[in-house]
Amino acid sequence: MNTIEIVNCDRLPRKDDLNAILTQHYTNTVQRMQDMGLGIDTAALQSALAEFWAHAEDYLPPDGCLVLARDEAGQIGGCGMMKRLDPDTGELKRVFVTKAARGTGTGRRLIEARIAAARKMGLKRLVADTLTSNVEMSSLYPKLGLVEVAGPLETTTFLDQPMLRPHLHYFIMELERP
Repeated sequence: MNTIEIVNCDRLPRKDDLNAILTQHYTNTVQRMQDMGLGIDTAALQSALAEFWAHAEDYLPPDGCLVLARDEAGQIGGCGMMKRLDPDTGELKRVFVTKAARGTGTGRRLIEARIAAARKMGLKRLVADTLTSNVEMSSLYPKLGLVEVAGPLETTTFLDQPMLRPHLHYFIMELERP
């Protein structure tokens, strides 16, 4: 991926296109969980996709943000989402960059785009969580101003996946007004 454009979506992309990148993301996540010794069924991939689509509108304006990284051919090389948890707080979700886009700054740009969207929405803070095995995100978030906290934070993963609680790192970013 040479030239990568970060696109803020005002509507959902084609389901097949988004499912392709989300499938890569969830496959990677399931593999990390299995590598950690968690008994994750391979059916988790399909249930994760179904859960996303049941709540996909939460990631669109005015109460959310869905950003895609597209190469010059229009192929999706990364994604990131954010949703409003309460009037003041947004949650960063589903940041993923394909192997072809890794090392290009795409992950950083996907996070920066969501931080900018959160500020535009008037949010006061962002929260995020990541698996302890996701050293990439645990390293990148602090570089962009998110501070790791002992937690727990009541993120979507914390609430919906109690078995993952011991395996999560939590991050928070206080946002200044634009």
